[in-house]
Amino acid sequence: MSNKVIQKKVDNHLFMQEITRMFRKEGKKSVTFVVRGFSMRPFLDDGRDKVILVPPRVPEIGDVVLAEVAEKRYALHRVIKIDNNIYTMRGDGNPLTMTEEFTFDKIIGIADGFVRKGRRVEITGRKWRWYSATWEALKPMRRILLAIYRRKKKFF
Repeated sequence: MSNKVIQKKVDNHLFMQEITRMFRKEGKKSVTFVVRGFSMRPFLDDGRDKVILVPPRVPEIGDVVLAEVAEKRYALHRVIKIDNNIYTMRGDGNPLTMTEEFTFDKIIGIADGFVRKGRRVEITGRKWRWYSATWEALKPMRRILLAIYRRKKKFF
């Protein structure tokens, strides 16, 4: 079996349906794809990083989840609150007031890891947990830190 990489632009909704089908009907254990968008900066960046998704399970606070947050609108963000069957998530690079809510049945998958510069980053690893906890603690300063990050990125 070949691990040939195929790159193809696909409608987002069709792509999410395909991931769901692969998990439910094919029994795939994981799906990996390139991240699009800037809402998870500085941890995940548009076109640079890949996410490794595993089939849905009950998420915990801090998990990075791919879910349908409105009809045919999807987000890969971190769960920040759980209230009964309502999950609230926010992108690490989004303003603190910008959140999405969803129910368990809207989960496409849960991030199990990421690929950056060809190397797998384990979300259960000490380094990832430290980064995540530190970023959460820096909430009041995020706008400033993200502005510095964007300027640094443009400069280099």
